[in-house]
Amino acid sequence: MKDPHMIAFIDPFLKSPAAHCFNDLAATYNKSFAYYMPDKFGVETLKEDAPRIKAYFVAGSASNVTEPLDWHDDLAKFLLMELKQNKPILAVCFGHQLLCHALGSVVQNVHDNGDKITGTRKITVTEDFWNYKKGTSFTLPVSHKQMVKKLGPDLVSVGQGLENDIVIHKTLPLLSTQAHPEASTFFCRQEIKILGPVDEKAGRIDGQRFIHLFFQHFEI
Repeated sequence: MKDPHMIAFIDPFLKSPAAHCFNDLAATYNKSFAYYMPDKFGVETLKEDAPRIKAYFVAGSASNVTEPLDWHDDLAKFLLMELKQNKPILAVCFGHQLLCHALGSVVQNVHDNGDKITGTRKITVTEDFWNYKKGTSFTLPVSHKQMVKKLGPDLVSVGQGLENDIVIHKTLPLLSTQAHPEASTFFCRQEIKILGPVDEKAGRIDGQRFIHLFFQHFEI
C-alpha cells in the first residue's frame, strides 16, 4: 500500500528520463516519493493518486512552453488545482517555466540565437521568505535555453543570478527556480558536462541545502 503522505516527483522529460535525479532524492531524504511521467502517460494517474500526495516536485524537460505540447496544459492545470489546495510545489527549470507561464508570466529565450546556458550559477536570495534568508547564496547547476522574463501578478522574484531565478507565489505554497537543485552526479556529468569536481560538489551540496529548506519549512 502506498504511503498516504508521499511526494510526487513529476518527470516531464522528452529525451532521457531523470530517474537518476529521482533516485538521488529518494536516497538523500528519508521520505516517500512516487515517480510520474506525464509526457508519456498523461496526468490521469496523478489525478487518481492526488488524495495520497502531500507535495510535488516538478523536474526539467527538453520541451519548451513556447512550443506547447498537449500535455503541458493538462499538467499545468492539474498542478494549479493542487496548489490551490495548499499542497506545496517545488518546480525546477522547465517546471519553473511551466508554472510561471500558467500564472501569467512571459517565458523567452535567454539568448536571441537560442544558445543554452550550462554550468553552475550563484543565485542569491534577495528578500526573506519562509526559512530562506536575504543574502543567502546557492551555487546551483543550470542547463537551460529559456527563462522567465516577466512575472505574472501573483508571483514575486526572491532570488537572482539571472532575473527571476527564484520565484514564489504571493499567497500559495509554490517555490520555483530556473536552476537544478536536484541535479544528480549523472546529470552533472552527462547533461552539463563542463563541471569540474569542485563545481559539481558545490552544486550538489547547495542543491541539497536548497531542497532541505523547502521540506523543512512545510514539514514534509
